[in-house]
Amino acid sequence: MKVIGSASKTIFYLKKIQGQYPTWRLFYKIKCKSTENELTNLLRYTEIKKNLPLAIIAREQFSGVGQNSKTWVSPKGGIWLSAAYPIFSKDFACQIFNLSLGIKLCEMLRQENINVCLKWPNDIFFGSKKLIGFLPRVITRGKESIYVRVGIGMNVLNYTPSEGISLAKVLQTKNINQHYWTAKVLKAFNDSIECNKKTEYVIKSANKFLTKSFLPSGYCPHTWKIKDIDSNGNLRIENETQLKVIRRF
Repeated sequence: MKVIGSASKTIFYLKKIQGQYPTWRLFYKIKCKSTENELTNLLRYTEIKKNLPLAIIAREQFSGVGQNSKTWVSPKGGIWLSAAYPIFSKDFACQIFNLSLGIKLCEMLRQENINVCLKWPNDIFFGSKKLIGFLPRVITRGKESIYVRVGIGMNVLNYTPSEGISLAKVLQTKNINQHYWTAKVLKAFNDSIECNKKTEYVIKSANKFLTKSFLPSGYCPHTWKIKDIDSNGNLRIENETQLKVIRRF
């Protein structure tokens, strides 16, 4: 695995916005098939240690996979990363981890006056277009959560398909520091771990950021509408006679 100078640049911004803790191990790839595959291979031979999260960041992916095995378009100019964060706890709230991360990504962008919303369960939208997608997983051993991992794709300076939008288009500038934004994404991941036990805060924030414009696949918008996210992190939709709970898994 080739480690290049970009890692030190991202670490510089991480220390500025986050401080010394935790100590991230960053690996940069100029080009790879999938950062998820790279992370899986790394974890196969590297023991994940307490307080030492790690991430693999690629300038370009040529075979990324998103939710439901959809193609994850990952050209140059975007932020494409997979990260693992050690947990080693029986108290981690697995069922709301996607929301913990979602709200922290929303907060990250809104702090920069970018008015984004959360499309349940794991997309960040600007208006009607996707800005960030993320795929979270919790790795357990018995009742203990060993670590969480996530694949994140953020459109920054890259070309996007019609359903997506880049940060450059949102901000109407190409003068964007990708290392700064990579550091902010990693900090949001860290913050999502820190707030995970605050279930009431996570659910309340998720409902505040929730967009109700996009029903799950298979539900007619003329019949159904989104009600809210319940206390277990599930999406509730309703029509004139029914209330239905949609679970992430």
